[in-house]
Amino acid sequence: MTTLKTIVVMVALTAGLSAQHGKGTAETPSLTGTWNMGLEGGHVIPVALVLKQDGDVLGGTISMPTQKIGQTVDVALKGGLANGAFALSGTVEGAKDPTTIEIKGKLNDEGMLEGTVTMSGRGDGHHDMPYTAERLKERK
Repeated sequence: MTTLKTIVVMVALTAGLSAQHGKGTAETPSLTGTWNMGLEGGHVIPVALVLKQDGDVLGGTISMPTQKIGQTVDVALKGGLANGAFALSGTVEGAKDPTTIEIKGKLNDEGMLEGTVTMSGRGDGHHDMPYTAERLKERK
C-alpha cells in the first residue's frame, strides 16, 4: 500500500511540474512598456516607443524626430501580434506629405525588440531602417 501511495504522489508531482513548465514556455512576455528605440539610418537615431498590449492587440505611440532640430511628433500606432512577431502602423498627422510609419519586429532572446521601421509616402518612396529597442525599467 505504501508503494502505491508513493507512486501516486510521484505521478502527481511530475504532472504538476510538467504543467507548470509547459505554461511558462507557452506564454509570450508582454510588450507593454516604454522602449528606447535606436533607428539605424546612417547613424543611430534615438526614438521613444510606448506600447500597450491587450492579448494579441498592440497599440501605442512613437515620438519621431522632425526636420526641425530638437522637435518630435507623436504618431499613434495600431497593430497586433501573431506567431511571435508584431506589426504596427500609424500616419503622421500634419506632415507636409502624407507619411505612414510601419514597425515590424519581434522580442529577441535578450528581451529586446528588433526589426524594421518603414516610412513611406514622403514623396521619395519608402525608407527601411533596422532598429533595436530596450525596455526602460520602471522607477520606484
